[in-house]
Amino acid sequence: MSRRLSRLAGALALSCAALLAIPATAAAEPAPADPLAQAIAALQGQGGASLAAANAIADSRTPVAEDASADPFAALDAANKALTDFGITPFFYPTAAINCAATPGAPLGIVPGVAGGAAGPWPQLKAPVPLPIPDLNAVDKGETMFAFVPAGIVNDSADKSGMQVAWFNVNTLQGGFADFGGLATTLAQSILDNSGIPAELKELARPLVVNALNALPAAGARAVPVDTGSGTVLAAVFGTVNHKALDGSDKSCFFFPTVGLVDVA
Repeated sequence: MSRRLSRLAGALALSCAALLAIPATAAAEPAPADPLAQAIAALQGQGGASLAAANAIADSRTPVAEDASADPFAALDAANKALTDFGITPFFYPTAAINCAATPGAPLGIVPGVAGGAAGPWPQLKAPVPLPIPDLNAVDKGETMFAFVPAGIVNDSADKSGMQVAWFNVNTLQGGFADFGGLATTLAQSILDNSGIPAELKELARPLVVNALNALPAAGARAVPVDTGSGTVLAAVFGTVNHKALDGSDKSCFFFPTVGLVDVA
């Protein structure tokens, strides 16, 4: 293994997290306030899901050895592009699972992954032909759709449980945890539920939704809509993905936390 790949593997294995880092300032200048730290201090003694989620995000903010955005895995670049093309902003850094690869040749069996978020209204799908339906959205204003894509999972399990997001709104001091579900199932149902169209017209809209979702990779991809409220929302995504190895055995892979930020209108 090359020295660079060795360093990369170490960085992904030991960190694999987004760095909400504050740029260094001159000694004479006061450091900018950390809104997450301020929120945690304000919530001390109250307990509950908001404080737990804020602490989970804070614990995920670990330094990394080198910028993981320079990751050499082409599958990771493809996963990032799939998210951005669909209007989902990737988190600050990718993540990875060790001893997880379904294909040979990956150092330490690493499977990289990428998470991201999109503020509502999203994805604002429009019918290609005139239909008496409004724009179709999976999340509305004040809500956030979180997504996760493990790159290189080729035989995903039917069990989509295991991945979760910890989120915290630094403006409202509200937060919590949410479990991911399968991408197509979650997005399609959320879009149709939020459409407000009569039940008899939903089946006309379903092909439009399904075709749009085909732009995202299917294997391993997950999504979850969250009522985050409007404001600056910090989030950490982590957990397990189950899939089949080349020998047919079941693998359960833990992905280290990755952290991101979404500005929700």
